Amino acid sequence: MFLKRIWEFLNKINTPIARCGEKIAGILLCSMTIIVLLQVLFRYLLNAPLNWTDELSCFLMIYMTYLCMPLIYLQDKNISMSFLLEKINDTRLSHIILVLIHLIALCLFIIWIYFGYLFFLKGNVMANSLPIKMYYIYIAPPILFTITILSVLQKIIYELDQFINFKQLANH
Repeated sequence: MFLKRIWEFLNKINTPIARCGEKIAGILLCSMTIIVLLQVLFRYLLNAPLNWTDELSCFLMIYMTYLCMPLIYLQDKNISMSFLLEKINDTRLSHIILVLIHLIALCLFIIWIYFGYLFFLKGNVMANSLPIKMYYIYIAPPILFTITILSVLQKIIYELDQFINFKQLANH
């Protein structure tokens, strides 16, 4: 029951954050599409290419990717090799393996945050074609992976609860 309450608490935090990230990423995707279309228009129809559109599109794509991470993680849409888990689905072992997988992901995200922060500290340079400091781009992974860690913790709590309160399905 205690784990269920922690899961519910994390779900109340993570679901709105993930949905907000999804909506912002959608806006960024639309913006990026418009920017790329502008670039095509200016380059091929007006013969006056815009030199800032490529870089801005890359920056928007970086943010889109990291903004979607919490939602992707919560919905199990991340890349995985599921053949093993499909073989042992609905067993206690599957819940333990999933806890281990989430713990590995947690460790990787912490490492990514650490090195991302070190990279962020080196961001006191200007972007090539835009008047912004690279800090604003380099900060995306550390901040957004920190938010994603909340999703990882929610998944760990869920799998631990499923392991502790395991009920074998009738078809096994």
